[in-house]
Amino acid sequence: MTASDVAKAAGVSKTTVSYVLNQTPHQTIPEQTRRRVIDAVRQLDYTSLAAARALRMGRNDLVLFVLPDWPLSHALTRVIEQVTDGLARRGLSLLLQRLGPDRSLISLWRQLAPAAVMTVDAIDAKDELLIQKGGTFIAAAAISDFGIKQDRIGAMQAHHLVSRGHRRLGYARSSNPRLDALNTERFEGFRGACLALGLDEPSTVDVDLSLDSAIGAVRGLSVTPANVTAVATYNDEIAAAILAGMRVAGMTAPKDLAVIGVDDEPFAQFMSPALTTIRQNHALFGSYFADRIAAGINGEVPPSSPKLDVLALVVRNST
Repeated sequence: MTASDVAKAAGVSKTTVSYVLNQTPHQTIPEQTRRRVIDAVRQLDYTSLAAARALRMGRNDLVLFVLPDWPLSHALTRVIEQVTDGLARRGLSLLLQRLGPDRSLISLWRQLAPAAVMTVDAIDAKDELLIQKGGTFIAAAAISDFGIKQDRIGAMQAHHLVSRGHRRLGYARSSNPRLDALNTERFEGFRGACLALGLDEPSTVDVDLSLDSAIGAVRGLSVTPANVTAVATYNDEIAAAILAGMRVAGMTAPKDLAVIGVDDEPFAQFMSPALTTIRQNHALFGSYFADRIAAGINGEVPPSSPKLDVLALVVRNST
């Protein structure tokens, strides 16, 4: 199949097909027209010239990482750095891209013809089949590949606070809607552990990383009838906000309220008090994904998922 076949099937010009597939800037293509082109591409199983060039060269050494719609945190950045370094040692290059209304996975794949696609979010079944038929390896970069789900992080937080003698616990969530899925999984793990340990339902507050929000969250925890003595947070940034709100309220950790975060951000050890947190082994994540992608590209057996030293409790002075 050629671009001309796609143009004929979509009822557009070959130039329009090129504009759509290459996402040519400064070209305004109506959404209905763009959709007709994409549908024709899928129906005809059209492979772009970029893919053909890669086949002639033997292999394209580009790995496309489709970033999730999450804030680019330090934790995610560390994973990306490790993947980048691991791939570079194998002669592969990592390209980061976000999808959007004018940038679909299929259009990026056709334009770039990567050797592999790395993604966190689920891929449309039809798109996945088309990409695989095109000879591109797909690596789902899910933390669950390690036998770990986000609920385990929340459970570890709860168990640590209980081990410190706390029985009335709270949880501070991020109010960022882009983090809803991770928020929910971590909280459900925390909540489940609390109930399994015979504790009451944990109190919850939402924090938006402003001082006013942090102060309101601290007040919400301290005036609750549950008389919360310890709080787990979605991540270290939320924990830092809670500690800042506590200072304004004249409270100290862990005397008035113990606080535990997640991610072991660089600033965690320098906070006052130093922050207790759950560390995720991002170096292990990145190394594993790089090995897995390289193996998939070369048709080799992928490495086993690492099971040890992935999560670690880092105890400091805030609990």
